[in-house]
Amino acid sequence: MQLMSIEDLAVYLGDSKRTIYKYIASGDCPPYIRISAKNIKFDRADVDAWLESKKVIPKDNQAHLRSSPLPWTPRAQRVMKESEKAARQYKADYVGTGHILLGIVEVKECLGAVILRNLKIDKQKVREVYEQLHKDPNVEVERKTTGDKQNLTDITQKAIQCATEEAIRLGHEYVGAEHLLAAVLLVGDGWGHRILTELGVTLEQVRSETAKLVVCRPFQTE
Repeated sequence: MQLMSIEDLAVYLGDSKRTIYKYIASGDCPPYIRISAKNIKFDRADVDAWLESKKVIPKDNQAHLRSSPLPWTPRAQRVMKESEKAARQYKADYVGTGHILLGIVEVKECLGAVILRNLKIDKQKVREVYEQLHKDPNVEVERKTTGDKQNLTDITQKAIQCATEEAIRLGHEYVGAEHLLAAVLLVGDGWGHRILTELGVTLEQVRSETAKLVVCRPFQTE
């Protein structure tokens, strides 16, 4: 753990100490350790995770990004590209939720992968369970029934919608890999859900770990 003081964080972000205190007062700040009223410390890893949640780049030409009401973080976009690679590797016609999960663990610095590692789930464990399913002729593959141009199974399209809804629920203005991970469980079906279930990962655990890494403000309606 690399601890940073208020002064350290101000220098790191290029802000004033007063601005850092405003972040803390508003609740939009990295998780911190309150040793005393005047002695607050931040873990550098938490700061970097918080900064990652703020990173947004313009949408590219992928259909699922164009249709999303929220921008996707660069790492979430990389997860989707790695998912496409995984689908090609296993000669799948479309990207399924199992491929999404393989994409998450492949982008090791994304928050989805960090959450899984915090839950003692590594890349090898995910791939082993995926390959067991892949080799079992009795396991039904995910399918695509819609006529749109997206190269995603029906369940994956539903998961992407769930990821956006999860981001909105948490008060986030972006879709990140952590939301995709939760969405794989939220859909309640598909290879990704089955893999996580077999590995003992629950939605409650994913949400709990997400709350430790980034500030969550549940969406409220009036």
